[in-house]
Amino acid sequence: MNHKWTAALFLTGVLLAGCGEKNDQAAHSAEDGESSRAEQETHGTAETGESNTARAPIEEAKNIPPEERTAILAALNQQIQSFNKKDLDGYMATISENPKSFDYDEEKAYVQKVFQTFDAVMEPANITIIQYDQTAQTANVFMNMKSTSKDIKTGKEVSQTTRQMMVFQKEEGSWKQVSLFAME
Repeated sequence: MNHKWTAALFLTGVLLAGCGEKNDQAAHSAEDGESSRAEQETHGTAETGESNTARAPIEEAKNIPPEERTAILAALNQQIQSFNKKDLDGYMATISENPKSFDYDEEKAYVQKVFQTFDAVMEPANITIIQYDQTAQTANVFMNMKSTSKDIKTGKEVSQTTRQMMVFQKEEGSWKQVSLFAME
C-alpha cells in the first residue's frame, strides 16, 4: 500500500515538471527582484575521495529574449494552474502532440485518472530557464516541484519534492512541453 502511494506521488510530481507559479510569477526570477540562481547539490567523486556535499549554482541562460522568457513562463503557469484546477483541456493544451519522452495519449489518460483519484496540488519553486536554443526553438526549465496528493476515497495525504527539468519547444507560435526529467 505504501509503495502505491510513493509511486503515485512521484508520478504526479514528474507529471508536471515545468509548471509556473501562482499569480503568473516565476519563483526567484530576475524580474521579480529575487536571485536568478538556484542551487544544485553535487557530490565528490570516488577518484577524489571527497564525500562532502557542495552546492553548484544553476544559472538562468543569458540569451533568452524577454518576450520568449515571458511566453515560456506563461506556458508553465498555464500548465500548473490547469492541473491544480483539474482542467484537463487546459493542461493538455501545454503538452506537445509529438512529445519526445512520453506518449501524448498516455499522458492524457494518466492525468484524467489522477484527477478522478486524487486532490493533487503542484507548487514549483526556483524556476530557472537554464538553456535556450533559438535555432532549435527549445528551452530547458529547471525547478523544484512540491507535489501534494490526497486520495479522494481514503483522505490519505502524501507530499514530496522532486528536482525536475522540463523541455519546451515552440510549435506553431506556442511553447509546448516535449520532455520531462525528474529525480528525488
